Amino acid sequence: MAWLGVAPETILQCGGFTAVLAPAAGGRLTRLMSADAATGEVTEWLVPLDEAVRAAGFEATAWPKAGCYPLVPFSNRIRGGHFAFEGRSVQLPIHPGERHALHGGSHRMPWHLIHQQAQSATMVYRHAEGEHGWPWAFRAEQDVVLDGSGVTLRLRVTNESAMAMPCGCGFHPYFPADFAHSLQFRADTIWPPTADFLALGPTQVEAQHDYAAPRTLPDLELTQYYGGWDGQAALMSADGRSIHMRAEALAHLVLHRPAGKGYFCVEPVSHVADAANLAQQPQEGTGWQILRPGETLACSVRIECLMRGSTGA
Repeated sequence: MAWLGVAPETILQCGGFTAVLAPAAGGRLTRLMSADAATGEVTEWLVPLDEAVRAAGFEATAWPKAGCYPLVPFSNRIRGGHFAFEGRSVQLPIHPGERHALHGGSHRMPWHLIHQQAQSATMVYRHAEGEHGWPWAFRAEQDVVLDGSGVTLRLRVTNESAMAMPCGCGFHPYFPADFAHSLQFRADTIWPPTADFLALGPTQVEAQHDYAAPRTLPDLELTQYYGGWDGQAALMSADGRSIHMRAEALAHLVLHRPAGKGYFCVEPVSHVADAANLAQQPQEGTGWQILRPGETLACSVRIECLMRGSTGA
């Protein structure tokens, strides 16, 4: 797989906020930061892309754990890279070091900037039938809109094939570990992962994995899949800075924290891991979508960033 160059970067600014985009590096938001007008204090709301990576780019299957990228046409894993749909057998490439296909692939491909203003930009990715093993043609558009308190990401996936296409989508942000001091969100079910991170059937949320009341996310190796998410999450640092996420059309949530690292992930997604196969069992509630020719799946997430003592809108 080829290297992905980060340049050219696109910079959006509004008030004290700056967002940096790298369309060629998988449509990735590489930085979201703000500077206090009075003190000049800088807060990184997402893990920023390392300067060495920005200069040299990165190998497409070994992406950096930074920023936020779109997940299209599926999120997380598909068992063995294989699934069946309407009589068709689909075999996708296995991700290096994995036993499964991972994260849809569009974040490993160049996107193209088609619109830019001071506070907003639109990036597009066109996928040809059969490319990288995915049999269907589709178009993905991502809007990035910056404002005085954060950023809104909107994603649209349109089936450009002459046949129905299964589909999923979402966003993969990397948050600084400081914001794991307090985490809160509500979900109806949990889909426990196997040893290689495929989802099992849904169960009730046990107390140890319940974040309906705010509590610290422990610095332990952790991956959990939630369903019936209400689309809201709150992350807070020990000094009172907070991030509020609000998602639409994304009813699943991936919570991931590697032990001893400087980041964790709260990923709003449309479906559970391996939904492509679980939906065939059939298993209800997977979130796996079917788009008829010309149909569009749309979703969004807002990341609102609040300094100490601020209140959300």
